[in-house]
Amino acid sequence: MRRLAGQVDERRNPRTNATVNQLLDKQFEMVTLERSTFETYVGYADKHIRPLIGSVQVGALDAGVFDSFYAELRRCRDHCARKRGEVDHRTPAPYECDDRCGPHECRPLGASTIRQIHFILSGALKRAVRWRWLGTNPIAQAEPPAAPKPHPQPPTVQEAGRILAAAWADPDWGALVWLALVTGVRRGELCGLRWSNVDLDAGVLALNRSIGQRNKETWEKDTKTHQHRRIALDPETVDVLTEHRRRCVERAAELDVELSAEAFVFSLAPDGSTYLRPNSVSERYSDLADRLGIRTSLHKLRHYSATS
Repeated sequence: MRRLAGQVDERRNPRTNATVNQLLDKQFEMVTLERSTFETYVGYADKHIRPLIGSVQVGALDAGVFDSFYAELRRCRDHCARKRGEVDHRTPAPYECDDRCGPHECRPLGASTIRQIHFILSGALKRAVRWRWLGTNPIAQAEPPAAPKPHPQPPTVQEAGRILAAAWADPDWGALVWLALVTGVRRGELCGLRWSNVDLDAGVLALNRSIGQRNKETWEKDTKTHQHRRIALDPETVDVLTEHRRRCVERAAELDVELSAEAFVFSLAPDGSTYLRPNSVSERYSDLADRLGIRTSLHKLRHYSATS
């Protein structure tokens, strides 16, 4: 009784019967995040948190619960029931199984993803403490995986040269790959780049917008870091963009349309009125690399730019 009275005095006793699911619902109602980040967090919660500990009362959370939770995430990302005969199907839609379907193999969830899940729970539980649902934050006792060591593996100079040479078969595509290679600009920022952001006389690129994509839906948004950046361009890159702009102006004139200052630098529309889809850019780059027998991705050009 004395211990209980002490916990009450210290406000360490749980003041709610709310579950983790209810806490997450309230957290997602109130949190302010960039759209794609918000949808990623909701996806992690729906796939990993709710099925495993969603029904647990917030007041029952402790280090043991979190250790078991993280251990399950490291065991199997699909949270299989360890039943014999389980099959990994290539799609959840109705279809006839073929050789692409095989026996289920448990694959652990990546350490970086588990850390993001830890931070989702940590933020929600901090709110629970502020709302006095809890006296202390139980996740402070948990031990999330250590941050993985960076291992970017950018393409080599020779590989980058082969990729660039093949990309120039389409001059517009070659200009995009060149800019990604030299500046390390993110794919969404490349897609959202407008001619008003390019000062060819001063040799400066201003980055203030980006294109987000989730499945088939796209939208224009702020940059990932929510900061406006200016990048100095070398003379060769200025020449590449000058030539690219000349092509865009001539193409627009041939169709009797105007290329405005707000036109997108990389666009399939003659007047530059539409942006490229980030996923399509990544897929085209991956197809190019696969044809050349090079294992890489568009994102790794950021690391190439930083290390070369």
